[in-house]
Amino acid sequence: MNASVSSVVSPNELAAILESATLAELDRVLANLSTTTLLVAQERNKHILAARTNRDILEIIFSVVIDSQGSTGLRSVSQVCQEWRKVALGAPLLWRKALSLSVSPNWMFEMLRRTVHLPLTIRISHQDFHRDVVYANLLSIADQFWRFETLEIDAPCPYICEFFGFVPFDSSEAPRLRVLSLCGQNWQGLLDNDEVLPDELLALSAPNLEHLALENFPFGWDVLKSGLVHSIKLSVLHICYPGESDAPHTLSISELLATLGSITSLQELKLHNVLKAVNENLLVEWVTPATVLPALQTLDLQAGIRFCSGFLNGVEAPALVELDVECNTTDEAGDAPLLTSTALMIGISGIAPHDPYNIFTVLHQKGNLWISLRSNQTGAFCRILLADMPSVHSTERLEISLSKAAHRKVTGEMWVYLFERLNKVSCLDLGNYPVPRILKNLYWNAKGALEAQKQGEEVILLLPSLETIAIATSLTLCVLVDMIAELRESVGAPIDRYAMLRKMDTYQAARERITVWLEGSFTQAEDEDESVGESENSED
Repeated sequence: MNASVSSVVSPNELAAILESATLAELDRVLANLSTTTLLVAQERNKHILAARTNRDILEIIFSVVIDSQGSTGLRSVSQVCQEWRKVALGAPLLWRKALSLSVSPNWMFEMLRRTVHLPLTIRISHQDFHRDVVYANLLSIADQFWRFETLEIDAPCPYICEFFGFVPFDSSEAPRLRVLSLCGQNWQGLLDNDEVLPDELLALSAPNLEHLALENFPFGWDVLKSGLVHSIKLSVLHICYPGESDAPHTLSISELLATLGSITSLQELKLHNVLKAVNENLLVEWVTPATVLPALQTLDLQAGIRFCSGFLNGVEAPALVELDVECNTTDEAGDAPLLTSTALMIGISGIAPHDPYNIFTVLHQKGNLWISLRSNQTGAFCRILLADMPSVHSTERLEISLSKAAHRKVTGEMWVYLFERLNKVSCLDLGNYPVPRILKNLYWNAKGALEAQKQGEEVILLLPSLETIAIATSLTLCVLVDMIAELRESVGAPIDRYAMLRKMDTYQAARERITVWLEGSFTQAEDEDESVGESENSED
């Protein structure tokens, strides 16, 4: 027998040869057969579609694998065949995408090595810090900070501060940094003034920075405004604190606006309780020339009403499409609420996206002020969120006082949205120009509640604590209130009635007129809809 099987033979021929083979010869045959099988398999694999797929297509497929399986999936595909392994190991972009801090340090560093010198994206949620390995790996790559393109950390303040303590700030530039988002949480719920972001970080020159978010962290404002916010590409800026008392900054609104005015590329601005409450003369602030933010499209403010009033009256945003303002007036005293409420309205009318709107409502109540605007052209929902604050939920007297023109822009659905959140209101004052549609909503809600009660279904009543509806003198509207009271009494939620009206000769005629209107289309034209509220003595 030959020393090796070097050609393909049939099974019968191979059996005849093996009959005369020695043990040593059989061992050599087995070894050669194993090598031959591997070579044949490799050659065969070259002819299947997976091995002949274009490299770019394979990288796309592997990227999808990473989306579903992470770095484990990338490791698996690299072990399928030589071609796949060659593609996987030679694609730094894939390893950058697969890079994870939740794996063992050795595997993390291996992935980091395979990213070569590409910019890195690091995202760590608050939940990630429950795993010790994540924080250990984060500290171990602090010296790679200059490669970071995106750094997003949501973690307790001490951890973030310690991380930056390991960053070697040998250079004053971070040329690759595009997104920096630091949300400092504290398990005790209190900020330690010793836990501040290092000045070296805030003073960095980051020419490509587009998104900067600093939440719940004390920092040096003077350092920040001379560093990171000077990026010519900065389009998103978020600076947030839980409450005014937590804000470390005491600069004036004018100083804040001056800094923002230098960020000409700013498109989205979120400022939550960014300044300590100060007794500055807002009237002086308002007469200064407005700061123009030419590219601003989204503005989100949360603070005391004095700050919101001063800020909104001191800025112009011609490109604005979304406005979200939450004010707290509970600390105001004397004439301050009236002054700042008026100023806030002026500021909103000047900065809000232009007509047409569906205007939600205005609440005039100490501690609560809310307006909501929706642009019909852009579809952007612009709102002042005080109605969602707990203090509003406890409101007992609700006054809705808008002009006739403003009321005509209010949709019925908006009133329902408002009333669903006010379960403690006992007195509803509809002002000098009451809107029939407000009462129409209350009527249909009460009628629906009565039907639900008859059917044994859940009764859902708007303003369940309501006792009185105050309206301007109008026979028609008073009759409508009496009809609502009649329905509410049937479901155990009575309100004051206009019993004396029933003795009037015109009562029944007014009731029939109202019934025709109530049973009509819910989407009648404005003039027809509001004509119900007009008596012989016009309310204009």
